[in-house]
Amino acid sequence: MAVDIERTKGNYAHAGNLKSRASLYDYRKPQIDPVDIAAGLVPSDLRFALDVGCGYGRYLKRLRADHPRATIVGIDAAPGMLAEVEPPVMVADAQAIPYPDDSADTVLAMHMLYHVPDIAKALNEFRRVLKPGGTLLVSTNDHDDMAEPYAHWARAIRSVLGAETFFPGDEVAKFDSANAPGYLEAVFDSVERFEERGLVSVPEPGPLMDYLKSIRSFVDGDDSAFERIVETAAAELDAHFAEHDVFEFEKAIVFYRCR
Repeated sequence: MAVDIERTKGNYAHAGNLKSRASLYDYRKPQIDPVDIAAGLVPSDLRFALDVGCGYGRYLKRLRADHPRATIVGIDAAPGMLAEVEPPVMVADAQAIPYPDDSADTVLAMHMLYHVPDIAKALNEFRRVLKPGGTLLVSTNDHDDMAEPYAHWARAIRSVLGAETFFPGDEVAKFDSANAPGYLEAVFDSVERFEERGLVSVPEPGPLMDYLKSIRSFVDGDDSAFERIVETAAAELDAHFAEHDVFEFEKAIVFYRCR
């Protein structure tokens, strides 16, 4: 089972859920800002770029500051995500980008391709709109990323809804470091990998619980069932912190620069 596109759009109806998830990484050491990494990997002579699945505009803001003469368009399938983003922006599907062939010198796709129903179709769209020699910059998760919190959240969900219940973290496996190269190499001539790793040490249950609550729209069951999931997860975390000062897990950021 996979998360359907309407549930995905629902989760991204506003920026709050994504911000809750991103805030968990404030506890990572060394501190790694993926925006800094992306800024260093895009072409220095950036002129016209599309940030597809731009969310609330973290990468857009930085790239526009670094390249004030460039035109950088934010694209997202969820209109609510664009509420905080300065224009130019547009609501559009990564599988059908409303730009002509050979129009952009750079396309960004930051942690979004695992949400796309047809990943190969989206990548071919990126290739279509890129000028010859243009650059696609993609980010995703390492295959074994966040194993400990994913296991914690999955136990809570499946203890209430059943062992075969789909866990939203499985969605990320549609496009992670294990299979991303295959997708990318089928469309692009050159694929370079860049990776940064860190250890996340969360000192109290709150950020982990906020993450779980942020994926509510992806989880089957009614509100009463989800309340039981939250209670189950909270009890397990209380037991963990009764014996440990922190909840630790590895977090990797993987980038692919394609031409």
